[in-house]
Amino acid sequence: MLLRDEEDDAKRDLILDQYLPYRMAVIAHLMSEGFSKRYSKEFDMNIGEWRVMVNLGHVEPQSAHEIGSHSHLDKVQVSRAVARLEKKDWIQREGDTLDRRRSLLTLTVQGRSVFDQLGKMALDFEDDVGASLNSEEYAQLDRILKKLCKRAESLV
Repeated sequence: MLLRDEEDDAKRDLILDQYLPYRMAVIAHLMSEGFSKRYSKEFDMNIGEWRVMVNLGHVEPQSAHEIGSHSHLDKVQVSRAVARLEKKDWIQREGDTLDRRRSLLTLTVQGRSVFDQLGKMALDFEDDVGASLNSEEYAQLDRILKKLCKRAESLV
C-alpha cells in the first residue's frame, strides 16, 4: 500500500502511463486481443462469444444474466453472442422449470468439443505470456492480483 502525506499529494500529477488502473486495463486489452487473434481465425469467434463459451464450459446450465454478470458483458453483448453461438449449434437454450421467464444455456456436444480446444489454446497462450516471468514472479503476481481484485471489489 502506498502511503503518502498531504504534501506529497499536493505535488502529485496524474501521469496516465503510471496510473495503475490504466496500466492494468491496457494489459488486459492487449492480452484479450492477442488471444482473440488465435481463436478468431480457427473458430470465427469474437471476444463476447469466447466469454460465453468459457462460462458455460465451467458451469452449466446458466442464464444469460448470470453469464453477463460473471463475464462483465452487458445484455446486448451477451444476447448477440448467444444468438451467434446458437446459430453455430455450439450452445442450446432450454426453459427454466423453476422460472418460466428465463432460459438456461448449455453447451451442445459440438460446443463442448470447441470449448475443449479453446481451453488448450487459452492455456498455451497463458504459457506464452507467462514465459516472461520466472515461477517466483508468477506466484507473486498471482498473490498481488488476488489482493488488488479483492480491494477493487470492496470499492464498487
